[in-house]
Amino acid sequence: MAQFFHHNEFGYCARCPRTRHLHLCFGNVAMATTGAEFQEFRGVVSAAWEQHCLCTHDPEARCIALRTSAAKLALVFTLIELTQLRDILENTALLLEVEALLQPNE
Repeated sequence: MAQFFHHNEFGYCARCPRTRHLHLCFGNVAMATTGAEFQEFRGVVSAAWEQHCLCTHDPEARCIALRTSAAKLALVFTLIELTQLRDILENTALLLEVEALLQPNE
């Protein structure tokens, strides 16, 4: 059974017990990431959110694009959606840090 970390009205993040990949589902997008890929994506989302959070444009305008590693693919968000995605990522990251602290040293 998958281990759920965080969810909100926009999506969720869970870990597959078999592969240990983090499954991030938000809006119409689902992605499976390694821990390193998750942290990289978290950084991209946080940087975009910081860049746009104080902008005066309509928060429901779909005008924030996140580039992907695919040459011709970007994810496009409203500020509200980006904030919800950031919430999922930051809360999951926090729970992963707590989990790591509670693991016995190997």
